[in-house]
Amino acid sequence: MNSHIHFYEPSDAYGFLSNFFYAPIRIHGELWKTSEHYYQAQKFTDSEIIKKIQHCDSPDVAFSLSRQYSQNVREDWQKVRLDIMRFVVEEKFKQNPSLAFQLIETGDVEITEHSHKDNFWGDGGNGQGENQLGKILMAIREKLTRSEPYNLIQFVDKAKLPTRWGTFEMYGFIEHETGKEHLALVYGDISSVGAPLVRLHSECLTGDALFSTRCDCGFQLSRALQNIVHEGAGVLLYLRQEGRGIGLLNKIRAYHLQDEGADTVEANERLGFAADMRDYRFCRGILAYLGIDKVRLMTNNPQKVKALEQAHIQIQQRVALQEGCNTDNQFYLQTKADKLGHLFDQQFIKQ
Repeated sequence: MNSHIHFYEPSDAYGFLSNFFYAPIRIHGELWKTSEHYYQAQKFTDSEIIKKIQHCDSPDVAFSLSRQYSQNVREDWQKVRLDIMRFVVEEKFKQNPSLAFQLIETGDVEITEHSHKDNFWGDGGNGQGENQLGKILMAIREKLTRSEPYNLIQFVDKAKLPTRWGTFEMYGFIEHETGKEHLALVYGDISSVGAPLVRLHSECLTGDALFSTRCDCGFQLSRALQNIVHEGAGVLLYLRQEGRGIGLLNKIRAYHLQDEGADTVEANERLGFAADMRDYRFCRGILAYLGIDKVRLMTNNPQKVKALEQAHIQIQQRVALQEGCNTDNQFYLQTKADKLGHLFDQQFIKQ
């Protein structure tokens, strides 16, 4: 990690910090291509000048137009410019979550706009300037690190994951509250889809990796990945919540009780656990990092729908994922339906 970050050009390593970086924002229903467009337009009260700046092609043109109409700048501009800059820079990061996470990832190092042209917003090129933009960015960074969804997870890294169905991009995250490691498998260009197909899949070592037929997990995992590839774009979140959140060894204990006749809910309760211990709140952080606020959710579990809605993720559609019913798991699936409210066609369970 750098001990000091200098930025200026939007094409530089930390160019996303620049107001000239293309990050659209919507304010009072109006779309602005960059925060620079908005900031320069606020110098004026003339609606025609404002519209010209708003709809011009680039932030460089927006800057030039504001100089062209300098004689029309509002009288109170020097008094209000700092507040306007604070507002629009914060909106830039709030409305572009991937940039917000990048800002947080800079840690606590000092951020400076290294501009020889500006000793108010920048450092004047010699480090003697006020660096007001850098100070705003650091204040926003501090605020974001204390608020959801940014304080829920930490992005670690990403890499390609070839599979039998296609090549996914695998993102690694750490959940802050528990320290658990979670994955997001991203296929295709999810930014081109208003509500991508998404699956929240809790880890099941026995079903996913050991081919167990006493649950439907492995079958659902395979089908979900196939469905996402067939769709052309989508995400599978692989969540480290083994055994509905009780862990692998307790899951084995629960299996023992099930071998003796208990259903999955009774087994968990006899061990002192709730029927389902999973928590999906942190998924909001992962989805926000990926720029997703609306999903088509592949699930039979209404609790997942409810959990995402409570996390302010809009469920545009629930997509059924009925896969893997067999003689070993019919009782398991019936218990899911009867005691946990899972939504199955009865003919699926009885087939």
